[in-house]
Amino acid sequence: MESYSTSHVIEKNGTLFIRDVTKLDCAVFDRSLGIVGHSWHLDVTINGALDENNFVYDFSELKSMVRTVMKGSVDHALLIPVMSQFVHFTDTPEGENWRLAVKSRAALPASEWRYTCPKGAVYPIRSVAISAAVIEQELARLLRHRLPSSILKISVKLRTEAAEPTAAFFRYTHGLAGHAGLCQRLFHGHRSRIEVVFGEERRPDLEHYVAREVLGGIVHIATPSQIKSGNIEIGMRGKPGDTVQLTYSGTLGKYEAIIPAEKVFVVEEETSIESIAQQFVRMLAASEQPHETIRVQVFEGIDKGAIAER
Repeated sequence: MESYSTSHVIEKNGTLFIRDVTKLDCAVFDRSLGIVGHSWHLDVTINGALDENNFVYDFSELKSMVRTVMKGSVDHALLIPVMSQFVHFTDTPEGENWRLAVKSRAALPASEWRYTCPKGAVYPIRSVAISAAVIEQELARLLRHRLPSSILKISVKLRTEAAEPTAAFFRYTHGLAGHAGLCQRLFHGHRSRIEVVFGEERRPDLEHYVAREVLGGIVHIATPSQIKSGNIEIGMRGKPGDTVQLTYSGTLGKYEAIIPAEKVFVVEEETSIESIAQQFVRMLAASEQPHETIRVQVFEGIDKGAIAER
């Protein structure tokens, strides 16, 4: 947990907290993994002088402020540590061009990820690497500047979703070309859970199969219409050593990326969570050929998602 505080002291003060003010869905560049989707609960605690009504601050105003700051900074954005030697940036008339060098800890070849996007799709953080603690510190700094001087301290805490030990999670990024809002950004991400039920039986083995084997744990989900160059079959990831170029235009501008093909999974239709769930159902029906109903529940981050059945 990171916090900012002022130097002066007021004798009569109190502490206010709000758990799960909102949820953060974003993508983060990790020089060992590439671009990774994340989802967190966000908690805020403030300490400050009590007013004449013995209030530290108005709950509703604090919630609104946090959500406004999130939408204008890290939410549905790609977070990049601009102090890293593996990050290279070029400003262009159309937007921004980023080159990101990735070298896995495993015995895999190095790769370079490229991303061209409208301004605002990337949120740069002055750090050599990005962790939850770094994001907490950045959000605390942004909020501190918007709070009155009566607030002495603010703390921000990010929490991952709690789940049973057998739960299957995967991290993915995607972009919805037809979305009018921030979801059109090519690299926004989620940490998501998947549940598979055949008839009345929950199938954790198939949940982990989809998350780990099919998707590789960390993946970018695209559609054939987004692929400018490269060849990946629907319902599959690309081949190791190949690259794929993705491109499309939204209301905010043009997006383009070049990334390793093995990091891309292709769905038949748009990359909405509904389409992703339907793709998983089709894939499991073809491979398992069960006689009972297949039900797949896929989360888009925390506490929201889609259900598909066959």
